[in-house]
Amino acid sequence: MPKTSDELIAIDVRNQVLLERLKVGEHKKFAPYLKRIERDVRIRMSDEGETIATKKALNVLLTDVQRIQKEIYDEYILQLTGDLGDIAIQQSTFEAKSYEKVVVDFESKIPAPAQVLAAVRINPMQISNYAGDPLVEPFIRDWSKKETARVTSTIQQGFYQGQTNQQIVTAIRGTKANNFKDGILDISNRSAKTTVRTVVQHASVQARMVTMKANDDLIQEYEWVSTLDSKTSLICQSLDGRRFKIGKGPLPPQHPNERSTISSVLNERFDFLDEGAKRASKGAKGGAQVSADQTYYSWLKTQPKAFQDAAIGPTRSKLLRNGGLSSEEFARLSLNKNFQPLTLKEFEKVAPLAFEKAGI
Repeated sequence: MPKTSDELIAIDVRNQVLLERLKVGEHKKFAPYLKRIERDVRIRMSDEGETIATKKALNVLLTDVQRIQKEIYDEYILQLTGDLGDIAIQQSTFEAKSYEKVVVDFESKIPAPAQVLAAVRINPMQISNYAGDPLVEPFIRDWSKKETARVTSTIQQGFYQGQTNQQIVTAIRGTKANNFKDGILDISNRSAKTTVRTVVQHASVQARMVTMKANDDLIQEYEWVSTLDSKTSLICQSLDGRRFKIGKGPLPPQHPNERSTISSVLNERFDFLDEGAKRASKGAKGGAQVSADQTYYSWLKTQPKAFQDAAIGPTRSKLLRNGGLSSEEFARLSLNKNFQPLTLKEFEKVAPLAFEKAGI
């Protein structure tokens, strides 16, 4: 059976840690654009005087505010998509060079930048239940439209509630007493953080997948690698450690703020490679290092009951502890054929004996 080199997993986990830091920096780049939106909308609102006089004046104002925001968001989207391209090219090179670190005398192939950028742009994100175009650029633009509408709706609502323009501006920007965390634009900022984190993960995974395909003499499968902590989603808990043929399985991001990554599975002729690498974990045991081949549920079984309850809920944690299922069986039975999480009722239908044994 083909294997995932422990060293490759360790390299990929370290890369994901660095990618999480990069996401933080990428989100910070949004701050000056948000400040411009606040300033320009406030200046335009001041042109109306103390209140918005008529519905006609309101409609003109809304059109102007929408245009102001669109121009600024368009600039930001241009900067963000450019950064995504740079990230993708770097991640493609990283993936290729990681092969050379674990396989002596192997000369990896690095896909052309145009091929990498095309994969990021034209391969859809696999976000569950997303009501929209899952391609990366429409995904970003859909976010900007929602945030633009959030501001214009606040202005419209304020007008019909008889608020002064100062009250409307305060609702948009927030109050100094609360460090401006109580305004509409703070919601936009948090939404930007989620969007940035999600599209950066998409760029990374797509770039690395293209590189795996380019090196199919060495790589024919990939393994899903989830973060080991209590924040990991049910779908990522259940996918952790599962392997898929290149181009045939699910990919991160499966949901916004995705932190899961993938790791290449080496051709079986490289089974002689050394083992023993570690992957990082977070949670009740203080970030201990665990074996690179330990999956989420096998790791969770070693955690205290209270931590298990917090991670997957008291019913599922009882089933994991007392249902007589192996970690692999628990993971497999937690998802349907489309890799979507089963409800507890659906889970019970496919594993009634486990529920009976656990006393649920």
